[in-house]
Parts: sequence; structure tokens; C-alpha cells
Amino acid sequence: MSAAPSPATPPRSNRAVRLFLGLVCFLAGAAIMVIEISAFRLLAPYFGNTVFTSTALIGVILVAFSVGGYLGGWLADRKMALDLIGWLLAGAAVLTLFIPALHAAFSLRLSAGGVISGPVMISLILFSVPGVLLGAVSPASVRFYSLADKDSHIGASAGTISMLGSLGSFVGTFFSGFFLLPSFGVKSIFLAAGLVLLLLAAAAFVMARNSLKQQLPIVLSGLLAGFIGWQSQPQAMKDVLYEHESVYHHIRVLENGEKPYRYRVLMLDSTQEGGMNADSGELTLPYQEYWKLALLRESEKVNSALFIGAGAFGMPENVSRDFPEASVDVVEIDPQVIEVGKKFFKLDEHPKVKAHAADARRFLNLAADKKWDLVFGDAYNGRHAIPSHLATQEFFQQIADHLTPDGVYIMNIIASVNGPQSELTAGILSTLRNVFPHIQVFGAGGRPDQTQNVILLCGRQDLRPRFMDRYFAKDSWQQRLTSRLIPTGQLPKPGIAFTDDHNPVDAIIARGLLE
Repeated sequence: MSAAPSPATPPRSNRAVRLFLGLVCFLAGAAIMVIEISAFRLLAPYFGNTVFTSTALIGVILVAFSVGGYLGGWLADRKMALDLIGWLLAGAAVLTLFIPALHAAFSLRLSAGGVISGPVMISLILFSVPGVLLGAVSPASVRFYSLADKDSHIGASAGTISMLGSLGSFVGTFFSGFFLLPSFGVKSIFLAAGLVLLLLAAAAFVMARNSLKQQLPIVLSGLLAGFIGWQSQPQAMKDVLYEHESVYHHIRVLENGEKPYRYRVLMLDSTQEGGMNADSGELTLPYQEYWKLALLRESEKVNSALFIGAGAFGMPENVSRDFPEASVDVVEIDPQVIEVGKKFFKLDEHPKVKAHAADARRFLNLAADKKWDLVFGDAYNGRHAIPSHLATQEFFQQIADHLTPDGVYIMNIIASVNGPQSELTAGILSTLRNVFPHIQVFGAGGRPDQTQNVILLCGRQDLRPRFMDRYFAKDSWQQRLTSRLIPTGQLPKPGIAFTDDHNPVDAIIARGLLE
């Protein structure tokens, strides 16, 4: 009777193999998180920095990782040779190096698709196969790690590999958010991640004692993929004056026209956030004029104002221009947007406008004793997203607590006043009514059932005397704004009120966009 064949043993010393496999799993775990977090910044200019993009991306990578987990175990049972790890890493490396080129080829085309189908499709194209291959590394490594220990501690081997992969993911997450994205371009990050994986693959082939002749095609394929990825450029947007990747946004400044009619627009990711005449500073978007609703009172003056969300700084600068003695604060979470405001949108010409790089709720918490005549809420990503914590009853109560007795809160949302697209308006109105006893609604676009800028004027004093039974000259700004008042009978039925505990605003926006 012949002896049963013994399992294959790694070609190097057991200790060296275990150390190498631990390093591989740590760096593979870090790589997948670097790729995933950087992918948000890669996709945002085309698909928006929204919950739909993040959900599609995370979902695709999780499924890919799950498939990779099964594939790695299946392969390890059939190929008990250490170069299997090299092949998995090499495939992931080449495809990661190709991501910038695939992004340039497909993102713009798919951005015209649906708000859900577009992000899902591009995530599948760019990240599904690298995710599968990286997901296969850990289960395959468990097999070889236990073989290096003569299969005597399989549970400990699985636990060690799992621990190292999780620690790598932790390091990759922090390293991406706190260092890589603030310091380097997204394309450079993908190329660097691909090169690290390629070096690990080469090291795995060396550990398996594969010849240089066997490794050369893989190394050349990786270098070719890296060169193609480095040379690739997404289709450029027209009239781009400035472009920058920040921690929060892909920032672009667009300009068209000639003096004295040069129009500048601020784009954050895929959304136009504001604009002005670059020569005169005049506002270019109709909704930006609605801050003047605060002037429809006896004093017709603003002594202090707070703008939540900078846009292109046009509104706060207009307040400062009309009321030079007024104190004007702007809260903008992205400090790079503030720098862009100074360089391209005349912010440095208005010393009374103070820009604060902070989250709005944190800023209000710290400014406990500050009061404003006007607070304008505009920290929203077009029609695709509203920061949920800035659309709750608790947040609106914070604003009410920071208003002077006759002060007003003006909020801009993109929705319809009534009809199928009015669920968001109904929810915001119901939430605001729990804080402000007096609310008036203005439609700054077309028919009430069309998606447009919906302006909500809120206060603790009765607002109707400001524009009811008053005469305004034809074509004056007062007449233009008040003519857009929506009668109470045309407002939507009450919706669910949003709170910090229960806030379905993302789901409401998703339903509206699907319709």
C-alpha cells in the first residue's frame, strides 16, 4: 500500500513564509481601502458626491470581496503553490493601474445614465475585478500560513490573517483620509497602490522561486498599464479656469465671456454651486437674489448675516456691499472653497465677510452667544443630496436660537412646490413648522409642479405684513421676489418631520430622482 502524498510545503523557511504572508495581507487590506476611499473622489465629478454614489461603490466592492473570498479558498485547495498569491496580486495590480484609463474612457459616457445605474455600472467596470482578486488574497494566505505551521494551528492561522487584513484596512482608511487625499491627486494614488501591489506580486514569485523569465511578462504588463493610466486624461470640461481636488470636493471654476461680462461659475463635484459676474460681482443665478427677503421689513437693513454654505460667495458679498457696516459670516466646510473664493470670487475684497472653515452645526455650537438678523441656508449639493444633519428639527432649532427677535431664516432647496416631486418640500416644511410659527414659500423657477429653487422664509414674527397689502414698483426687486409667493392652498400636504433620530431625507431624494 503506497503512502498518501504529503501536502505541498512552501519553498522557503516557515518563518519567512509566515512573515511574508502577514505583510501581504496587511498591505492588501490597506490597498482595498485606499482604492475604495479614493474612488469616491474619482467618481464625484461625474456622478456627484451623494449617497447614491457611495452606496453603489461600497455595495459593488463588498460583493466583489465576498466573491474573492470564495475564489481564494477554492484556488488554494487546487494550487498549493505560493505563486498563487503572486498571480492574484499581479492581476489586482495591473487592473488597479488601469483604473485611471478606464475612468477616462467610461465615466463621462455613463454619467448621462440614471443616478443609481450610472454609479453601479462604473463601479462594476472599475473596481469589481480588482476587488475580487484582492478579496481572494486572505483566504488563500490562510491555507499557506497553516501549511507553514504544518497545519497544526489552522484556527490561529485564520485569526492571524484576518487580524492583519483588518489592521491593514484600518491603516489604509486613516492613511487615505488624513494624508493621501489631502496631499496627492487621485490618479497618483491609484498608480501608487497598483505599483505596491505589483512589487508584492514580484516578491511572491521570488518566494516561490519562479524564474526571472516567468516574472518578466507580469512586470512589463504592470508597467505598461501604469504608463497608460498615467497618460490617460478624462474628457475635459469646457471653459475650466481652475481645477483642484480637495478632501471634500472636486473643485472647478468655469469662466466664459469677455470683459465686462465674464461669468464665473463654481462647480463642486457635478453640481453648480453659485456664480457671479467676474468683473462687477453681480449675481448670475436668480435664487441668489432671495436673501433680500430679509429687507422686507420696516428697518430695511441687515446688521448681521450668516450664510451656511459659501456657494461662490456672491450673496454674502452683496450683503456686505449694500450694508458696509454689517457683520457677515460664512460657514463652509471645505477650506479649499474659501481659498477659491479669495482667488476667483472677490472674497478678499470684502474684509467684513468672514469665512469659517467648519461644519455648520459645530460652528453654531461654538458661537453660543452670537445672533444674526439673517441666516441663509444653502449647504446643499444641488438636487442630489442634502446633508441630513442640516435638515432636522434640532438643527433648525439651533438656527432659531441664533436669530435676533425680528430675524429670519431663509432656506434654499431644489424640489417642486407641489405634485409628484414635492415630497422633499413637504418634509422640510413640516420640520420647519415645528420650530418657526411663520413660514412663507417662494418658487424661484417655473410652475409649482416643476423642480426648481424653492425658497422658504421663516421667522418667529408674522411675515405676511412684509409683503401683503404693500405696493412695490413694477420691475423692482421687491416686485420680482414677492410675485413668486406660493399661496397656502398650493402648498403640499404635511409630510414627515425630520429629526436627528429619524431622517429619511436621502430616501426621499432618491425616490424623487428615480421618478
